[in-house]
Amino acid sequence: MKNRKTKTELPGNKPLSYRDSHKAAEKGRAYQECYQSERWRRFLWDRERLLLSRFLDEFLSGQEIHLLDFACGTGRVVGYLETRVASSVGVDVSRSMLDVARGELKHTELIEADLTQENLLLGRRFNLITAFRFFLNAEPELRLAALRAIVPLLADDGYLVINNHRNLTSPMVFATMLYNRLRRCQGNFMFLSHMRNLVEDAGLEIVRVYPVGVLSIPRLTVPDSWNHRLDDVVLRYRFLSFLCESPIVVCRRRSAGDRGRM
Repeated sequence: MKNRKTKTELPGNKPLSYRDSHKAAEKGRAYQECYQSERWRRFLWDRERLLLSRFLDEFLSGQEIHLLDFACGTGRVVGYLETRVASSVGVDVSRSMLDVARGELKHTELIEADLTQENLLLGRRFNLITAFRFFLNAEPELRLAALRAIVPLLADDGYLVINNHRNLTSPMVFATMLYNRLRRCQGNFMFLSHMRNLVEDAGLEIVRVYPVGVLSIPRLTVPDSWNHRLDDVVLRYRFLSFLCESPIVVCRRRSAGDRGRM
């Protein structure tokens, strides 16, 4: 691996103890309700489901899939995928989040653990590992620790699928960042280039970026059908992906030749 310092946060971001941020007894239910009550989050989840299906068709069609959902939370992602895979495991440090997940999931093995402290899954291999809404929020040290924990679990021909839900090249996210700074508020934001550096330092490469959430204007209600059409345009013209708020990033192991040049 490269011995370079990866800058995955902007000046002014205050690192948080993300390990502990979701452990409150009421956190799981509150988190789930956000996706049921907030219109923009519901739209983002609609797009994420569509693109996760597209990913399976494009990269894992015809294969037996063994899934690990890291930081699975209430089981939103693994719940959507569990009927499409041969086996699925969800891991999270939050008991309250997993309590919600247990009421929603039918075929998934759920584990309450911090793999960065004790990797209970060493020796098992998964050809699909997902981690949504984790890497942006986690402090830089935790991001690196998480990758060190999950990359050894990734099959040689497997894929790591993650997202960056406050992509700073999105005009609206950039405007939000500026507004927060004027108000002296803290917030986490990440460029896709930061995410690329992060995964490259773990021996991975980005092979696909799926755009999610191009247009989010506060206090302006746009029909979901318009948002879907706009996202479809950006999906067709990939060079516009930098405009999206919450891109899904598909990673795989770098080839032996590429690792040799690192």
